[in-house]
Amino acid sequence: MRPRGVIVLKSTYAGRLEIDAAPIVVDEITIVGSRCGEFAPALRMLHEHAIDPRDLIDSERPLAQGLAAFEQAARPDALKILLRP
Repeated sequence: MRPRGVIVLKSTYAGRLEIDAAPIVVDEITIVGSRCGEFAPALRMLHEHAIDPRDLIDSERPLAQGLAAFEQAARPDALKILLRP
């Protein structure tokens, strides 16, 4: 992890985690938790076309433009950037 980077923890984890916090503090690392909600209601809404996930996609780029896609995704206003082969 580079200094001032962001780590997103995505999991349902019930155990205990022991970490060395010194590098997090010294390198000013941001840790963000990301949990998911109930899948059944979300899947039902998708099935019923109550929501359109395409509204969340800002752009699609070929894999060859991966670095530019990451730069775009890093903008505060970006939602989803899709990479395709």
